[in-house]
Amino acid sequence: MEPRLPEPRLREDFRRELRARLMLEAVTALAPRPRESAWRFLRPALGVGLAGVLLVAGAGTAAAGSLPGDLAFPLKKAVENAQVALTFDDVQRVQLLSEIVDRRLAELQQVANSSDESKAPTASAEFAAAVARFRAAVDAVQAASPEDKADAVQELVDAARGKHEAVLDEVRRKIENEQAQESIERAKSEEDKDTKQDTDNKGRTDRTPRPSPAATPTAPRATDAPRATSTPRATNRSDTPRPQATPRASGDQTDRD
Repeated sequence: MEPRLPEPRLREDFRRELRARLMLEAVTALAPRPRESAWRFLRPALGVGLAGVLLVAGAGTAAAGSLPGDLAFPLKKAVENAQVALTFDDVQRVQLLSEIVDRRLAELQQVANSSDESKAPTASAEFAAAVARFRAAVDAVQAASPEDKADAVQELVDAARGKHEAVLDEVRRKIENEQAQESIERAKSEEDKDTKQDTDNKGRTDRTPRPSPAATPTAPRATDAPRATSTPRATNRSDTPRPQATPRASGDQTDRD
């Protein structure tokens, strides 16, 4: 049999070994973690975010070619609304709204050229809403902005009228849906409506010009009026023959009689 160590010495060795082990583990546990560990935790979140961006980008690309009534069309409108909200210049915002009107009209024309008219009411209603939004922005700029900006948006209105007239006439001939026809007619009336600047310009042209001072007939002056003929003056008394007195009978003759 092996001789057994004294028990107090065994306990002292065990305590020393346990303390050394705990100190080693404490140093390892309390040491600062390398940066790779943080990146390791962020990597899944970044992967999910990147996948979401790619998904949204793909959905946006698919929505760009969508038509009113498609499932992706609301996303297309959401992107357009965000662009309008982030455009702070008045003229640029009206320009963007004009481009949106052109898109809605192109979509309506595409629906009219197709054999399926089920999307015609929705497409025509979206076009009418875009025209109304565009004209409201034009009126707001012309009412509150300087004259140069008002003239700029008026040019956009005139250009839109010229571009849309022929297309709308063609679309109305192809679409037979009554609800779509009403929306198209409402949009056309909104486009043909006079803007504030149209009204102001008509007020200037219809106003009767004032005659120039040289052309205004002047009232005859007192010196130019013909003089009234003067009444004949009474002739001098010395010029008129005095009546001769009748001779009286002399006193001698009376005595004789």
